[in-house]
Parts: sequence; structure tokens; C-alpha cells
Amino acid sequence: MPKKTPMSQLSEQDGFINVPVTRATRAGLHELKESMGAASQAEVIERAVKILLAIQKAARS
Repeated sequence: MPKKTPMSQLSEQDGFINVPVTRATRAGLHELKESMGAASQAEVIERAVKILLAIQKAARS
């Protein structure tokens, strides 16, 4: 199982998002939370955004 990283080590909180999601998205977040060993769905989103931004940056290079 992956090492858990506390949210405090990922980034400083700046606010909250509250968005509707499909059942599939909610299930996917839960699956990713388990596979990443994340403490929360917020941590999954933080990591996913960082990954997607890195892919975007690489694609633009």
C-alpha cells in the first residue's frame, strides 16, 4: 500500500469546492483514495490536479 501523505504536506488550504458529481466519479474518487493510500478525497483531488498540470506542461513543451 502506498505511503500516506498528510494533507498539510501537500499544500496549504485555500478554500473549498462543492461540485455535483456523477455516481461514477464518486466511485472513482473512492477507488483512487484507496489505491493512493490517501487520507481523503480532497487529497486525491490535490494529487490529480498536480499530475494533470504536469502533463499539460509537458504537452506544451
